[in-house]
Amino acid sequence: MPAINFMQEVVDGIQAAANPNDDPGGRCRAGGAQAANTTQANGIPIIREWEYATHRVIAFSKIDSCLGAIQMAGANLVRGAHFSMFASAEMFDAAQFDKAMTAAGFQGDLPILYFGGGAREWIDGLKSTTFQGVAPFPALLKDAPQKRWIFQMDNGQFTYHSM
Repeated sequence: MPAINFMQEVVDGIQAAANPNDDPGGRCRAGGAQAANTTQANGIPIIREWEYATHRVIAFSKIDSCLGAIQMAGANLVRGAHFSMFASAEMFDAAQFDKAMTAAGFQGDLPILYFGGGAREWIDGLKSTTFQGVAPFPALLKDAPQKRWIFQMDNGQFTYHSM
């Protein structure tokens, strides 16, 4: 089943995860955190700012001036992390970025696909990090702000959908 088939479930999950008291800065200072919310039907992790998850299907809350990172973690797993600017008062906090990527299980020697609003700025701002394995992107993944994303790995087939 392609990623687009999970669209309504993910929209509902993102709405349910909305919290006016959300503290991405706290998650940044902690070096990231496991996604705290999932969808009801299939347990799809909803990855908010400074959260990460690994699952067959993952979803990202809105990526605006944020950076998303994904890595294929197996024939039926995709790993993802979501970063935001200024969560620690620094525009690009390379030290906390590395901590979160390590906690999420990213491997620096495998391709990492970065996407989101201002992705090129992020990549330039994070040059001192361990995780620079940038692979080519389909055109739709480059600098696409104001989007929510779904990524899926199913028997080695990668699909994605943005909303």
